[in-house]
Amino acid sequence: MLEVAESYSTGELVRRAQAGDRESFGQLCERFQSTVMAVALGRVRNLAEAEEVCQEVFIRAMLRLEQLREAEAFAGWLRAIAVRVAIN
Repeated sequence: MLEVAESYSTGELVRRAQAGDRESFGQLCERFQSTVMAVALGRVRNLAEAEEVCQEVFIRAMLRLEQLREAEAFAGWLRAIAVRVAIN
């Protein structure tokens, strides 16, 4: 299944995750982990804190994924969450 999930677009993974597919959400986390970490490190400038921010970002994204109306906007939406979490 992992090989198949890697071939999905971000939008398709988001739609599948919104429908309850946990593997798709896991794939999104893997795909965007470095992006979220880069945002977090740029804000907090501490590796341990950045890792905590990263974890919190993905928890918030998972809990609020159904609120995302345009699946293709996931990357920007996730970055916005990362910035807010890092600031707080």
